[in-house]
Amino acid sequence: MLVVLSPPETARSGQSSEVDHQTPEEKGFPSVFLRRLSTLSTASVIALALLAPPATAQEEQSATDRAGIIPLAAQSLSGAYLAAKQAQQEGELEEATIFFDQALRLDRQSELLRQDAMLAYLAGGRFDDAIDLATDLRDSPTSGKIARIALGIDALRKGQFDRAIAEFDIVDPSDLDLLLLGQLTAWAEIGAGRVDEALLRIDDLEEAPWYETFNFYQKGLMAEVAGRDRVARSTYSQLVDQPALARSSPDAYLSASESLARIEARAGNKEAALSALEKGLDLAPSYDPLRGLEDRIEREETIEPSVANVQEGSAEALRTLGQTINRGDGQDVALLYFQLARVLAPRNAGILTALAGIAEAGEQFDRAIAYYQQIPESSAYRRTADLQIGLDYWYAERKSEAIDHLRRATETYPEDIQAYTALADVLAADKKYEEVTAALDTAIEFAQPITDRDWNLFYQRGISFERRGIWEKAEADFKQALDLSPDQPQVLNYLGYSWVDQNVHLEEGLDMIRKAVELRPNDGYIIDSLGWAYYRLGRYDEAVEELERAVLLTPTDPTINDHLGDAYWHVGREREARYQWERALNGDPKPEPDAIERIEAKLEGGLDAVNDEGGTSGEDQPQQTGAIEADTEAEKAAFETTDDSAPTPAQPASSSSERTN
Repeated sequence: MLVVLSPPETARSGQSSEVDHQTPEEKGFPSVFLRRLSTLSTASVIALALLAPPATAQEEQSATDRAGIIPLAAQSLSGAYLAAKQAQQEGELEEATIFFDQALRLDRQSELLRQDAMLAYLAGGRFDDAIDLATDLRDSPTSGKIARIALGIDALRKGQFDRAIAEFDIVDPSDLDLLLLGQLTAWAEIGAGRVDEALLRIDDLEEAPWYETFNFYQKGLMAEVAGRDRVARSTYSQLVDQPALARSSPDAYLSASESLARIEARAGNKEAALSALEKGLDLAPSYDPLRGLEDRIEREETIEPSVANVQEGSAEALRTLGQTINRGDGQDVALLYFQLARVLAPRNAGILTALAGIAEAGEQFDRAIAYYQQIPESSAYRRTADLQIGLDYWYAERKSEAIDHLRRATETYPEDIQAYTALADVLAADKKYEEVTAALDTAIEFAQPITDRDWNLFYQRGISFERRGIWEKAEADFKQALDLSPDQPQVLNYLGYSWVDQNVHLEEGLDMIRKAVELRPNDGYIIDSLGWAYYRLGRYDEAVEELERAVLLTPTDPTINDHLGDAYWHVGREREARYQWERALNGDPKPEPDAIERIEAKLEGGLDAVNDEGGTSGEDQPQQTGAIEADTEAEKAAFETTDDSAPTPAQPASSSSERTN
């Protein structure tokens, strides 16, 4: 299919770094958080609703969000509880906690209600409110483990280290919980001055082979905070010298590379510091924290330790484990880990970025922007945050703000390629293709000398030329992109379809589209391109076969349904053709206005009622994906999310199967 994503997700260079293909949960080690979240059944919600007594007039008072938003009010206990659960499911965490406030005022005796409210408060960042409930739930057979972890975090925050150790002494933890609790307990031992006991505790955490990466990093941090730099240097090196260990936690590996470089730089070992950074950059060449530290070391600035105290070290334990489970069903648990980490290190840029990524994944873009805005100006994450804010403005339908913000970013970072490509993304989505070309001209100028990592710059500029009707320059850029990286399915799809559509280089164009399908066999949009190419060539039976596959993969897309309807009409399946046109017209997302007019004409008078062959939009063009792609396959895996995680956007992640019409 020939379409433009609006705007394409781009590579976020300062956030998460996922490489391993299995989380601890996927390996069979569910967290107590995950087990608890899975028990919140619909049946229990309905049961509470049915049993709840009606509220009195006084109890039906409005609850107002602390940020001063419009008051939300439920009419009864059951109404408040159901509204809270609905808000949770929709990712509206602030609204959920407001409704839980109301429900708890009406009935604080229900253990189920208190459990659910405690989880909501933790996820929503209302830690003190969660602690009030955790105290009562500490001995609960269903939520006591979660309550005690929260209470232990509270004790760490307050410097009550022996109390924290007691809270973390939980019976029968899962492997994931055992690692987390062991590391947090060791940090409490450091705080209590029992350094040898803490380091030995980490050494004794051997229940699973994937522990090793996390333990090397945490032990190094503990030794450094305790003033044992020789042990710290040796421990960091054991991790950094084994790149294969990054599969368990690229975040821990990259952070260990950074920590080793910091400790070497403070010792005056500049070359050793740069060597440590290079090992991390081999995994993630554009990772901002490492690049920023590299510049500072080259300028011989004073370098601070990675963490300054027990609280910041404990937050790192939560952050790195959270990043490991931050995908799929583990995302809700990761959110709890990140919020607990934020309690201990409120201004930590990595934690704020991780929280923003989860907000983006839930399409809570204003919340993501708020997290990014809290990142300190001096942070190495600041540049990525600024670019993400611009893209999130766009997704939040604040389009003029997005363009203005990203224009300012090109002034703030005048030689930064990603700033120009992020601006090009939103300009392309706004169909300002001449300005897209100019932005990418500048990006390509700063990218000199050109390497195979720069293929996407030419691909996107080629699209801008094609949209402006300058085909000669577009074709040259697409060919340049393929010279740099021959197996890019998006480029193969775009150039191949364009040739077929122009009735030139037909066999070569078809071969390109077929190759794109081989590279992305489950991409409905690229398969649609192949089907539509067959259609353009009058090979209607083959077109139907491919377009039916595309619809199965992407059933709600209006253009694919429209294409299939046209193909059905040509093979005499007129009833099915009308059905597909109806789906195209009534689906979500809606077609463009001109496409709606043509589809309605076809429904009224058949395909002959429209003049253009196939009756689809002249804007049908190959999909444009994100301007900022991962630099290497390793980094692509490391930064998903957004990602490349780190999509600029670090989450919503770039997807070749997304588009807008």
